[in-house]
Amino acid sequence: MRDLLLLLVFLTLLVAQAVAIDQSGTYAISMNMDINPASQDYLANNLRLAEAEGDRVFILVLTTPGGDSANMLNMISDINNYEKNYNGTFIVYGVSPGVFSAGSLISEAANYIYLQNGSSFGGASPIFSSPEPTYVVQKIMGAYAELASSEASSHGRNGTAAGMMVSANVSATEGGLTYTWVQAVRLHVVNGYADNLSQLVSLLKAQRLIPAGADVKVIGPSLADQFRYDLSNSTLDALLVDLGFFAILVDLYHPTGALTLVGVISLILGLYGMGVVGASPVALLLFAIAGAFMFLELKAGHGLFAASGIIISLIALFLIYGEVLIVPPSGFPSTPSAPGYFTRTSVFSLITGVEFGLMAVTLGLGVFYLDKVREALKSKPKLLSTERLIGSTGKAVQDFIGGKGVVVVASEEWSAVSDDKILRGDEVTVVGVEGIILRVKLKRSEGNYDTSNQASG
Repeated sequence: MRDLLLLLVFLTLLVAQAVAIDQSGTYAISMNMDINPASQDYLANNLRLAEAEGDRVFILVLTTPGGDSANMLNMISDINNYEKNYNGTFIVYGVSPGVFSAGSLISEAANYIYLQNGSSFGGASPIFSSPEPTYVVQKIMGAYAELASSEASSHGRNGTAAGMMVSANVSATEGGLTYTWVQAVRLHVVNGYADNLSQLVSLLKAQRLIPAGADVKVIGPSLADQFRYDLSNSTLDALLVDLGFFAILVDLYHPTGALTLVGVISLILGLYGMGVVGASPVALLLFAIAGAFMFLELKAGHGLFAASGIIISLIALFLIYGEVLIVPPSGFPSTPSAPGYFTRTSVFSLITGVEFGLMAVTLGLGVFYLDKVREALKSKPKLLSTERLIGSTGKAVQDFIGGKGVVVVASEEWSAVSDDKILRGDEVTVVGVEGIILRVKLKRSEGNYDTSNQASG
């Protein structure tokens, strides 16, 4: 009897374990983003949620032109941790137009990769924000090729073909293959293909990668995720910072307070965005210096500070750009053996050249307006200048003692001095200013000059 009870307990535990495994959840998100700090956080946060909810399968519906290499490496690390430390299964479904550059290297870290019919995959050669020696380029390309190869091999895919996505020949300084979905499947760079997500889910259920009764719902980025992603554009951040400075300056010309509020908000958003894109402290400091130079231009007016501000802003923007992996899905010449083949120079010129040009034009227009603001400020009377009170009249609020007293001029009380004998209530005329002290004299009516009112000396 005892043995029978032990057997029943053992069978119950086995059934419970099987049910627990079968009921393990599936977590799915979509990501149509560049690879940058915002998309890195988006993936990391959802991986943590999947682990907290006990989901052992994570599906990433992905389309991306690529992005920053540092964020790519962090995302690969997050995927590896989910697979190894949490014992989860990570699946990438690359949808049209495809998964390129940094995205393809991230995908190779997944347990399984499936592509949508008509999509493309690969083209992962690094692009550099500044010219680098050939040996440096070759070294980095070789390292990334090895990364792609090792990740693919460790998950049972074709490591050689995956490495060629970075460079068809690592002794060269350019290259890298982009595969069509047919080529990627045939070369086993990916595991398979599916027309749509529903077909993929059916395929995964047939392969017992997800439970048969699983209901897979794809979660998209929240408004907070999208806002953070939109602010992760370094050119937009630089423009927001400069817009903030200019808005505050313009408010000096048209004092309403509204533009100052707009300027402060713009500065905050720009600086926050720079934090998102991982701007270095040096870049942030340079933007602050550039803004200070814009303010100094109001005083100087010779254009030197304005020109310096533009140059410093461009240098700061240049520093924000690190090494990136960006490959637009189309627009580059193809060859039969290397569809989607592209060159590093053309990509760099297309992306960063346009953005730097827009930056320079915007700053140039801002400086032109800045000169107009300076001229307008010079022509306006100084609101706090006491010299404007000369010639004004007022009344003494107390008897002057020792030539000193208090008068009311322009509805305000002022300390005053006089050589005349002035009593409370006497009308006075301002004849000079000594700092913030008014020099006044007794106001006399014509034909009514009283010598007894002259102060004794």
